[in-house]
Amino acid sequence: MIFSKLFKANKARWQHKDSTIRITAISEDLTAENSQDREVLLQLLNEDDNELVRRAALIKLADFELWLKTSQNNSNGKVKEFARQQISLMLQDQHELKLTSETKVAFLKEQATVAMLEPWLHKESDAGLIIELYKKINKPQLMQQLFVQKQDPQVQLFFVEQTGEVTVLEKFLKKAVNDEVSQLITDKINQITELAQKPGKVKKQVQLLLSKLLALKDVTDYEQVLSKREQLQTEWQAAQEDLLCLTDEEQAGFTEKYQSIGKQLVKLFAPKEEAYQQSLIEKELQKNKQIAKDSFDRELNDLSQALTTAVFENTTLDENAFGNKLAALSEKIAASILNEQEIAAYQQTIRQQQAKLSKLPVIAQSVSDATHLISRISQLALPQTIEELNERQPIFDAWLQEWKTTEKQADGVLPESIKAAYQELSQHWRTGLKPLQQEQQGLFRQVQKKMPELKRLLASGKYKASFGVFKRIKGNFERLSASQQHRLQRDFDQVSEKIAELSDWEHYIATPRKQQLLDEVKQLIEQPIDNPNELAAKIKQYRKVWNSLGHADEDVDKTLNHDFNQAVEQAFAPCRLYFAEQESLREQNLAKRLEIIEQAKALSAELEKTPVDFKHLDAGLNKLNHQWQGTGEVDRAKYKGLLHDYNQALQPLKSAIRDFHQDNIAQKNVLIEKARAQLTATEEGADITDAIEQVKAIQAKWRNVGYAGPREENKLWQRFRAVNDELFKKRDLLKNEQQQAQSAQQAEFESQLQGLATQFGQARELAEFSAIRQQTQELLEQVIATKPVIKAVANAIEAQIKGIDEAIEKHKSEKEKQIWLTLFNALTEIASDKITSADELSGLSAFWQKKVQEVLAATEVVDRKEKTLELEILAGVESPAELAQDRMQAQVRLMQEQMSSGGSVDLQQSFINWLQLGRLTSQDLALLDRLKGIYCQ
Repeated sequence: MIFSKLFKANKARWQHKDSTIRITAISEDLTAENSQDREVLLQLLNEDDNELVRRAALIKLADFELWLKTSQNNSNGKVKEFARQQISLMLQDQHELKLTSETKVAFLKEQATVAMLEPWLHKESDAGLIIELYKKINKPQLMQQLFVQKQDPQVQLFFVEQTGEVTVLEKFLKKAVNDEVSQLITDKINQITELAQKPGKVKKQVQLLLSKLLALKDVTDYEQVLSKREQLQTEWQAAQEDLLCLTDEEQAGFTEKYQSIGKQLVKLFAPKEEAYQQSLIEKELQKNKQIAKDSFDRELNDLSQALTTAVFENTTLDENAFGNKLAALSEKIAASILNEQEIAAYQQTIRQQQAKLSKLPVIAQSVSDATHLISRISQLALPQTIEELNERQPIFDAWLQEWKTTEKQADGVLPESIKAAYQELSQHWRTGLKPLQQEQQGLFRQVQKKMPELKRLLASGKYKASFGVFKRIKGNFERLSASQQHRLQRDFDQVSEKIAELSDWEHYIATPRKQQLLDEVKQLIEQPIDNPNELAAKIKQYRKVWNSLGHADEDVDKTLNHDFNQAVEQAFAPCRLYFAEQESLREQNLAKRLEIIEQAKALSAELEKTPVDFKHLDAGLNKLNHQWQGTGEVDRAKYKGLLHDYNQALQPLKSAIRDFHQDNIAQKNVLIEKARAQLTATEEGADITDAIEQVKAIQAKWRNVGYAGPREENKLWQRFRAVNDELFKKRDLLKNEQQQAQSAQQAEFESQLQGLATQFGQARELAEFSAIRQQTQELLEQVIATKPVIKAVANAIEAQIKGIDEAIEKHKSEKEKQIWLTLFNALTEIASDKITSADELSGLSAFWQKKVQEVLAATEVVDRKEKTLELEILAGVESPAELAQDRMQAQVRLMQEQMSSGGSVDLQQSFINWLQLGRLTSQDLALLDRLKGIYCQ
């Protein structure tokens, strides 16, 4: 009781009737951690008459559950709204009270307004909460914005699953956060596209299937019809599931067509069905026949093998049993399903076996003879020369004839081993004899060919040549076989007889001619020719004539030949030194050419390097060719081999360079066509600027393409340059036209701008300024829309618009200042009782007339000093120095209110609130003067 009375006698500050003091007490005296203070704070939150006190208590408690309950159940509507606003800020992590994810999830499960959830959704960063918030809000229109805003894979994957629109997914693809999301979007786009295209594809597929089915009417092979029809029926069954994506009407239409075609095919192929069945029966019959034939062949083969074994191994054969088997087989064949011709063929074979049975001793002897023949020819070696061929060929031919006789006597019962040995030996001999036979046949053709030639030489009197030709003919004739010699014997005898006659005349003619020629050579020794080459040629000619003269008389022929050889050697002596020097030079040239060949090999080896420098290789090839051509002669017999080695060494290099040139030619032709395509496009109306850019890019590619060879490079460049020149010529012509048009357009724009500048200089009213600005803005839009943009004019217009905006702002500021001056003059007269009626407020706007009328109607007189201080604080202007302490208290109070409300400062509304406090009196004149400095500056 004592404490109760004491408490009543001394009330706490939170019970003070002044709300400001209660707010201060909440801030300074009470704590949420103390249970008694907490009860007091809850009481103030739920029961206090002042909204700001309730707000202060709620802020002090700093409990989300209380914030939530207050937003739902507090009796003060503004406090409920304030609590909802603060909860929204907490959920967005923009409040000093931070919420855990568990608290947010629990809150989300409760019923909440979308207006509160949507701002939270935009600020939330937890992927799970974002997804749950989106589900709760259920606004698909937010999807695209959130996909871009929330760069989280889990969130993006969720949104991808939520949409089936390709256009939205394509936008998502551009903003995907990682490859996984991109792949999912791509797969879903493909899936949706495929599903969208599936009906069309299914229609085409089914139509094609029906067309194939209908096309079976034109197939003549019924078996092929059955195979294809079965395949198409299988495809039709497989397509039934795909048909479900079509409309019921389309499905019914396709099914009806399928059934109709099936009926047509059944009706059309009814006759062929019967024929096909007959063919199956025929095939079955042929199959059974083949089985029977195989069986008969096996039995006949077994009997024949038994007979052969008996002969070869010299064993006793039961002829009665063997004959009975043949007879039984004959009866079986006669009763089989084979036709008469086939039965007759088998019966003939049986009769042959029966005949062999009766000739067993003869057959046995033939086997022995065959074995002897194999042994005899095996011991004879193959001929290695034509002479051996002429000796052993008749032996082999006779052996073949004996074998044929023996094989005929064997009547086909020879063992396979003997037959195989015969085949191997005969093939071995034929293969071994073939090269010698071909060589001998070549000799035969030569002799046959030379015979007419020899006859012509003899007829024309060319006896010397005739002796040489006859000598070769005679040598070859002696190597021919007997049969070949027999064919040529008559001609050979004729020419032999003629040559024998000529031989007697040769000595008579040659002796005096050789003596004369020897005298001419001796004269050449006494009077030699100065030119070594001419001297050597002369001596060579003498040697040729001497050899053509043939033989002299036997007693002087040897002496003449010796003297001639000595004279020729003596005459040739001056040439030897000269030719020795030439030989030395040729040796030097040979060494140089060998060195060039090595250089060529080394250059070709550079092809193995990566990358290949074709420019260097091309230059090296040209250098080597120049060196090769500039190197002197070498021995004629060696030059051909050197040239071959040189070409072989350079072949890989030449091929690579040629391929390189061909590839570059192809690339440059492509670039020429691309450049020509750009030229053609401009002729068809394409933008010349774009074409120029494309051609510049093509030029850059041209520079990167290598040399195309001496024959094509300049031609290609001239073609490419012609296209470029024509295109740039068109560009220059168009550019001149554009510049002229642009100059005219610029003059027009500048003229319009000058006119607007004149109007701007003459304008005085806000409406005039606004109209001029609108016209100037429209002119700027025209300038920007004209391509290319004339930057000088655009900058001048923008500068003028900036000047107009500054003039408008200045005009508005002055007008607003005038309104405030008029208002304060009116208020001053009201406070001085000079204006007492609303009729005297005609100078004010309707808005301010209404507000001032409320002031005139007020009867209560209020002290406005505190509110005036607040206005000065809010406006940031100084207050009288003597009011410094009051200003500080007011400033603290304002800060608390702003912290509670979180609202922005509106000086006009604050002044209206100042006016609405009550009636103006002379006491307020000084205050009006202070406020006038705020609003009328």
